[in-house]
Amino acid sequence: MILLTFLFYLSTHVVADNVIHIQYFRRPEEYGIFRVDLDGSKKWESYIYMNKSANIREDDIYKLIKPFFEGEPSTRKYESSSITRHLGKQFEYILNRYPINEIIFENLCSQMKPKFSSLLTSSSQLPRKIKWIIEHPSASFLIPYGFTKGVGREEYHLEVKGKASLHVDNFDYEALQNAQKLIVKQDTEFPNGVSGEKLLKIKGSEVLIEGRNEVDSDDIKMFAEEWNSGDRFIQKWEIHVIDDQQQDQFYFEKNGFTLDASVSNGKFIMTTYKTPENRSYQFTSL
Repeated sequence: MILLTFLFYLSTHVVADNVIHIQYFRRPEEYGIFRVDLDGSKKWESYIYMNKSANIREDDIYKLIKPFFEGEPSTRKYESSSITRHLGKQFEYILNRYPINEIIFENLCSQMKPKFSSLLTSSSQLPRKIKWIIEHPSASFLIPYGFTKGVGREEYHLEVKGKASLHVDNFDYEALQNAQKLIVKQDTEFPNGVSGEKLLKIKGSEVLIEGRNEVDSDDIKMFAEEWNSGDRFIQKWEIHVIDDQQQDQFYFEKNGFTLDASVSNGKFIMTTYKTPENRSYQFTSL
């Protein structure tokens, strides 16, 4: 009876994540936002506004934020001559106090990325979900070292907007290659893309990559060979390709299941499903 009650509880309750969400804004005024959400029930939010005369040391920042985070969830405003320093101290405090499942970064400045990378590495935490939103038109975005391996195992999400661009070397990082779910959105004026060789290094079962990617029939057959040998599990892949005139259609079979791989209308799509009894297609031999 106890076991049945426990199973019913698991089926009707979703365990909420502990989430850190950090945003940075340059205009119309410069400020940062630090949010932490614990179990979906406790939420702290702080706003740090730029004030060049408020030169607060890290020790003094700690004295400000400790009672804030130890108190009841609330919203607070601060002023600082270094938004990076203030956000960093809050990031460090929460990482040292709670297990964090998800981290979201929006439009960090160039100083913040190495700062948070170093703090995450020293904390030894490995959040299951990572999301970057990049809109500032600076150099091509390259994921900082601390977020390139061991993290984002459940989901890694990159979203590039405006005039920002994504560095193709990101796809060489272990974190992206081994994320169960990989999402790369490029709603930008300068979309980039990768080759089939780089795509083959990605092992996730759910993948969406927008941009100017390339894949040919040999790459598709290599995906199928890995799937057929059990080295790859494919649930749903959608890769935007540079050649919107490219047309390919393949069906591969294994143990009563079909891998459907097609290229049309500028998209390379792979899905797997149980092979229908009255199938209307022919399998491709490997």
